[in-house]
Amino acid sequence: GKGAGAHIYSKEHSTSVVNLDIGGGTTNLALFKRGEVCDTGCLDIGGRLIKIDKSTKEIIYISPKIKEIIKNNNLNLDLGTIATVENLKPVIDIMVKLLLESVGIRPKSELFDYIVTNKNIKLDEDIKCISFSGGVADYVYYDGEIDDYFKYGDIGILLGQAIKNCEEFKN
Repeated sequence: GKGAGAHIYSKEHSTSVVNLDIGGGTTNLALFKRGEVCDTGCLDIGGRLIKIDKSTKEIIYISPKIKEIIKNNNLNLDLGTIATVENLKPVIDIMVKLLLESVGIRPKSELFDYIVTNKNIKLDEDIKCISFSGGVADYVYYDGEIDDYFKYGDIGILLGQAIKNCEEFKN
């Protein structure tokens, strides 16, 4: 969060900021209030929790927690499935909803505690600002054309674009 400048924004605007650092395997949350780190958390949400063969577009890896989410929601994704934007959208949408839950925009679902690795941040006051960093964030802020959603062999681009297009994160 500090590397992303969230603490500076928080201090300069005397407000609360949560930075979501979304990497390959996890999302690290850092809550700043008036420039000070108040809490941290971590979720099993990231771009490499589903890996895709770049040439064949076959799914070659699904993390255990995501596999369970896929199974419980009858999403019909498994190893060997050809990845498409359309067939991955439902699991990406679940990941985005869980991120929204982590910052208090949506009420926590039963699934939320399952995806927390250690703990979540304390939500004892409204979060005024949310920032994103990490590899997935490159595509939260990306405005260009995307020619290959799976060019990194994972779902990171899809996750970043889904966050970018999420109306609840824009408010």
